[in-house]
Amino acid sequence: MDYPLLRRTLTAWRAQSPQSSQNAGLIFDRFAPDWWNDQEAKKNGLLAVKRAATRADDALLKAWQTRWQQTAAAVQAEPFTLRTDWRLVTGLGRKGPLEVGFTFHRYGFPILPGSSLKGLARAWGLLRVAEALDVADLGRLDAALSQDDNEKFEKEWPALAQAPKSAAVARRTADGWRELFGTTANAGQAIFLDAIPAVAAVPTLDLDIMNPHYPKYYQGTDTFPTDSQNPIPVYFLTVAAGEAFQFAVGWRGSLDEHTKNYRRTAQTWLTQGLLNLGAGAKTSAGYGYFVAVETAAAPAGAPAQTAAVVSPPPTVVAPAAARSTRHGRVKYDQGRAMIHDLDDPQLRSRVDWKKLGMDNLPDRTTVEYVTEETADGRRTVVSVRKSVR
Repeated sequence: MDYPLLRRTLTAWRAQSPQSSQNAGLIFDRFAPDWWNDQEAKKNGLLAVKRAATRADDALLKAWQTRWQQTAAAVQAEPFTLRTDWRLVTGLGRKGPLEVGFTFHRYGFPILPGSSLKGLARAWGLLRVAEALDVADLGRLDAALSQDDNEKFEKEWPALAQAPKSAAVARRTADGWRELFGTTANAGQAIFLDAIPAVAAVPTLDLDIMNPHYPKYYQGTDTFPTDSQNPIPVYFLTVAAGEAFQFAVGWRGSLDEHTKNYRRTAQTWLTQGLLNLGAGAKTSAGYGYFVAVETAAAPAGAPAQTAAVVSPPPTVVAPAAARSTRHGRVKYDQGRAMIHDLDDPQLRSRVDWKKLGMDNLPDRTTVEYVTEETADGRRTVVSVRKSVR
């Protein structure tokens, strides 16, 4: 392959030993081949990054993990571990020489930035506040909760809390949200660290593909999505299923029982966001979801006992689950069954047909389904039946 590099850089690049340690992130950002509309050359460039990840510096990874643990301790965080349920795409929107993005740490290892994790926990917390208030307008609620002026917030609160399920719970949840995430002018008390690989081995990278069948239509050069248009495959990098990542939520200032509860709430909201909303790109297609360690798929080539050595995330004791009956439509994303709610387009629930003891329902089947949800936001589909709605 040809590389658009300075001569001395190219000479050094080609002189390196194939067995030497590699920095996959550096290769991804700076050593892309000259592909110039050649999809195969672009694919080969991504495969080179995938191979480089298998030759990473293990000693560097271990030292970085040690420093991360020390940082977590310094900000009073209690780390926990989750595994990818399926593939994870992080930083897909970052533009680079290969056109598709991926988020690597400068040391060459995949990460989930703390800012993204804060946004995910914030989104899950906002849903919990909206649920407590029985409010559907999330934009208005977000603006009110982010209000800097406490007097203005107090004036807006009665309009938001007109018919809450529990006024005390709603106010406590809203105050917790403001304490954790802050306002437009004030930082929140919760500190979200970058999520990094949790085990000594570097996470496996997989090559995936998007295959738009109507490229001219998507580019705006053709009015209609006709079958005469040829698919153009777009390759991109993902983290494989079953890879463990460490997460941590710290706290600014001193910790007492009150602030420990707030920190625990932030950790719970982050965990539930990772389990139910997913992180990174293409979550609507099933990417980016995490699971507790003991239920995750094993990484490729890993021994069966690997999952047992990593602790699951801490849990928060919650009241008994409440059931609700809703209507939705079955959809399959990458072979995974989901129910898309008909009344709330943002609500999607995963379905395990085997656990429900029933045969798979066809795609786009309209159903009535029952969910169990605890106070901390854990939602599980417990029954599904066809509906005529």
